[in-house]
Amino acid sequence: MVQANKVVVVVAVVFAFFGGASLSGAQPKPPGVKVEVGAAAPAVDLAALADRLVGTTANVKEGEVVEIVGGPTDLALVEELAVAVRKRGGHPIVSYGSESLTKKMIATVPEKYDAQQPKAALGLAKLVNVRIIVPPVRDPSIEATLPAARRAAMAKAYVPVNDQRLKRNVRLVELGNGLLPSTVQAKLLGVAEADLGKMFWDGVSADYAAVQDKATSLRKAIAAGSELHITAPNGTDLKVKVKGRKVLASDGVISDADIKAAGANVSAWLPAGEVYVVPVAGSAEGKIVDDRMLFDGKEVTGVTVEVKKGKITAVNAASGWDAVKGLYDAAGPAKNEISVVDLGINPAVKTAGKLETWMGAGMVTIVAGGNTWAGGTNKEPFGLTFQLTGATVTLDGKPLVEAGALK
Repeated sequence: MVQANKVVVVVAVVFAFFGGASLSGAQPKPPGVKVEVGAAAPAVDLAALADRLVGTTANVKEGEVVEIVGGPTDLALVEELAVAVRKRGGHPIVSYGSESLTKKMIATVPEKYDAQQPKAALGLAKLVNVRIIVPPVRDPSIEATLPAARRAAMAKAYVPVNDQRLKRNVRLVELGNGLLPSTVQAKLLGVAEADLGKMFWDGVSADYAAVQDKATSLRKAIAAGSELHITAPNGTDLKVKVKGRKVLASDGVISDADIKAAGANVSAWLPAGEVYVVPVAGSAEGKIVDDRMLFDGKEVTGVTVEVKKGKITAVNAASGWDAVKGLYDAAGPAKNEISVVDLGINPAVKTAGKLETWMGAGMVTIVAGGNTWAGGTNKEPFGLTFQLTGATVTLDGKPLVEAGALK
């Protein structure tokens, strides 16, 4: 299928189930906000960036097959990525997606095919060694036009693809991580669009040496501990056991050691800077309060979650829950498992007010639902993400994060 010295173009429909299920390698993170992806800032050297993403972050080897996913506004970067892959002796496949293609598919493909086995995606999952993704679906309202039951059926049909990628340890590099620059995203995050664009491209292009050092230190600390206690002024008070659990990181580089360790170690979300752990099953106890959750590009406020024996037992929201309810109700029972605790460690990314990010230093993210992306075994293709600014996290009584500041 892959021809020497040529890019094979595969036209692929890119549905972003629950924040990117068809795009995200092993299994996606729960929903960030998928919005417009603008062109690269003029100051960005796309060729140099592509060389770095391919050679350092993805660690592409000679002879490997690399799928590059992109859309019409990012073709310049996609082309440079393909060239960078070939320069290293790899074989690029470019998978194309767009909002217009997705709209047409939603409008015309019969519902009876929602649960059909995705043969093309399965075939690629058995072929490629690496996936580099610049998400081409930019407007979350496009997906939201599909009934929740249909989205759930599509996501369920896609689980074997994620399983195959996990089995083969397909490496993943995905650009975005909640900071894709656009007018809509900037408004949601409460920052100027120019500032968001600079933050994103500076973050993607950053030297991650300092982030790697912090990740190593924090991973060792958590791995040696027993219990995390998360509190916040809004009423959050949650305890989870972590003794004996593997602690992973997205530090901007998939090293040879990561490749050898395999599994969830071979994924990187850019801008990078996260340390995360799957809690001991059944150990989470307490309450989570998320003042402002973003779901499908909509705002959900005053979310309060009761947790007992590791599972959500009750969810309430002051407003906006209708944006979540259909998909939440259609998901399986594993949606209620508290499945990941994620700590942001990137000092170059600020978190304040509406600006909530996965990787910002001191950010605390708690995930319920699918967690194979973090090294867990929960394959539920749905997840809820609770992000807390100003939180405090202690490990066996010693502070890791204090009032939103990473210690």
